[in-house]
Amino acid sequence: MQNKPKANLYIKTTVGAFLLESSPQGLTRCEVLEDAPSPIEQTNPSNTDTLLHQAAEELQAYLEGSLKAFSVPLDLSDLSSFQQKVFAEVRQIPWGEVLTYAQVAAQIGQPEAARAVGTALAHNPLMLFIPCHRIIGSDGKLHGFSAPQGVTLKAWLLDHEGVKVSNNNLCAPFSEEI
Repeated sequence: MQNKPKANLYIKTTVGAFLLESSPQGLTRCEVLEDAPSPIEQTNPSNTDTLLHQAAEELQAYLEGSLKAFSVPLDLSDLSSFQQKVFAEVRQIPWGEVLTYAQVAAQIGQPEAARAVGTALAHNPLMLFIPCHRIIGSDGKLHGFSAPQGVTLKAWLLDHEGVKVSNNNLCAPFSEEI
């Protein structure tokens, strides 16, 4: 792995503070922070400034409900090939739709890898841009979310997208067919 120059930007949103990080190839990180640094500011400015500001604008627009699909380029080159495959598949899930871990595993051609899919998603460096909140258990329940607010935030994000959740369960029936 090469050590690529990275730039970052901290932003405040309605759901908390985020750290955005990028390389010259694309966004490498989007993380909800438990505690926002003070002051919120950009560090390591470089030619990725435009990309970071685009990512920040898209993130704000998504949280306001006016953006349903992100267009900012992502740089997944530091991740394993399995993670890249899982994240590419999850990135295709449209706003307001959900899949199960098993469905994602089947779609990447590894139907026995549902737990490995869950492990990969637990280490998703680009939450929201890779919408791992759209993945649920085969039982229709929300299982884990690697953000400070956990499944509470996952439920909020799904509700924000029109997917009804109650007591960490999907309200509407869903199909496990692929």
